[in-house]
Amino acid sequence: MRNLFAVVLIALFFSSAASAASAASAASAADMAMQHSAVKPTVEIHSQGVIKGWDERKVSIAHQAIPALNWPPMTMSFQLPSSPSLTELPVGTAVDFSFLPADGGYRLIAIAAARQ
Repeated sequence: MRNLFAVVLIALFFSSAASAASAASAASAADMAMQHSAVKPTVEIHSQGVIKGWDERKVSIAHQAIPALNWPPMTMSFQLPSSPSLTELPVGTAVDFSFLPADGGYRLIAIAAARQ
């Protein structure tokens, strides 16, 4: 009887260990899928927002949701191009803008006051 009890306990132990390993494997696959979906696009992304700040290196924009990147509305900074090709816009200006991934962040490639 003792041996039967020991066998049942060992079987349950290995069964739960296999289930845990399977769950960990599934979680790992989900993490990989999430990382894959977070891959930065190679095409420019367009959005609308409001200027919150501007300096010589970056512009801060409160933007709408960006479905192409699964981003909710938020405020974030975008790097400005190294050449001074963009004209600074005042804080509070509603804008249409485009950006690309660059150097661990996002580089603004076009920005203009929104047409109303």
